[in-house]
Amino acid sequence: MKKVLVVYPYRCTGCRICEQWCSWKHHSAVNPAKARISIHRVHTRQVNVPVACSQCTKTPCITVCPENAITLDKTTNGLLLDTDKCIGCRLCVEACPRGCIKVDADESHPLLCDLCDGEPQCVKFCPEGAIMYLEPDKVDRGYREYHAAKIGWGGESR
Repeated sequence: MKKVLVVYPYRCTGCRICEQWCSWKHHSAVNPAKARISIHRVHTRQVNVPVACSQCTKTPCITVCPENAITLDKTTNGLLLDTDKCIGCRLCVEACPRGCIKVDADESHPLLCDLCDGEPQCVKFCPEGAIMYLEPDKVDRGYREYHAAKIGWGGESR
């Protein structure tokens, strides 16, 4: 069964290790501007929110691409970009419902999550388990446990 990235914002401490490892994997440099994941601080709620590709079922970024430069990796379900076909129109950026696609300022093409060939570095190195790579039927378990803990039904609250 294919897996998906799952974000648990209540676990995120804002350390940004995920951004560092993502950029290192793809560019051999620690440069959060080139990471496919980003941490957004919501100051009004005092929380950090990892923003990552959720591998949408209907893939609006693929659908909107006028040059068919974005495809889905059949093995991992990650996004693949043919940079030779990409015209830099940024329609995929606009179409992404989670706002996780950004453009490489140096190359002028989108930075898409390819799931690191099935071994997402953001998941591997997140010290708090704020980003998980799970089978779809296990995705909501963490959310249920969190909300149960908040109302005192057991489990661990973080």
